[in-house]
Amino acid sequence: MTKEKIIPSYDLYKTLGSSMGFEFCKLEEAYNPYDATLPHRHNYYEILYFNESGGNHEIDFTSYPVLANSLHFISPEQVHLLRRDKHVTGYVLSFSKDFCYEETAGIEFIDSFPFFNNPYSASIVRLNGDAKENIAELIAKIQSEYFSSGQDKANVLSAYLTVLLVTAKRLYVPQNTLGKPMPPRSELTRKFKLALEKNFTKVKSVNEYSDMLSITSGHLNDTVHHDTGRTASEIIHERIILEAKRLLYRSEKSVKEIAHALGYDDPSYFVKFFKSHAEDTPENFRKHIREKYH
Repeated sequence: MTKEKIIPSYDLYKTLGSSMGFEFCKLEEAYNPYDATLPHRHNYYEILYFNESGGNHEIDFTSYPVLANSLHFISPEQVHLLRRDKHVTGYVLSFSKDFCYEETAGIEFIDSFPFFNNPYSASIVRLNGDAKENIAELIAKIQSEYFSSGQDKANVLSAYLTVLLVTAKRLYVPQNTLGKPMPPRSELTRKFKLALEKNFTKVKSVNEYSDMLSITSGHLNDTVHHDTGRTASEIIHERIILEAKRLLYRSEKSVKEIAHALGYDDPSYFVKFFKSHAEDTPENFRKHIREKYH
């Protein structure tokens, strides 16, 4: 029987003891319920604000340096770990999807932010000048309200959180766009990514996804490329590689079994596919990632 390396998944209400779907704490006081230096995931959103530089934050097997005056965004089910230097302080904001939700032009509010539910770009925002002061002021208001006993506290916190997210969205510049601001994701791109999440182990071609969405493959590619800077095909491949890396890390399945789980009948083709996108063989990736995390 195949053994799994269990990556813990933590619950906002059970693990953090949240009573309203939102938790706020200082970074240096956070993660008492579990060890954040080991790979883990959770079923809620998380924002980390760092006051100083030092250490690294790994999100879905990509390492990002902990830099002063930066925001890091974590989405539900992303595998991550934080190894910060002891002198690094900051804040952690944890919240459920329902805590901050609106309908905007038919797009779920939380999904309109490019740093959430988007494993294709870095979920980091650097703060400088006025932006640093604006974010610091918002966090101070959230902290004050969180520890108050004011009426309608959850509504006030939700409003402050919304302003913080929108402010961060205006500042967000994904690393892959070389400094060019990224346009908001369209409804079509959102639907494509939802379809991809449900079908990536079975459906591999842009044509099949365009058929699902009742549009031409050219229109899908043009829209997705405009919204993300990547073609639909690139996003499909990146999602498959991410899942392959997760399986290689957490399971004892053979490469052949992983290939089959991801919809590849020919293991040798899967190995070539993985190597061309991950620049490593599946076996070497498994060996190196486990040495790194253990």
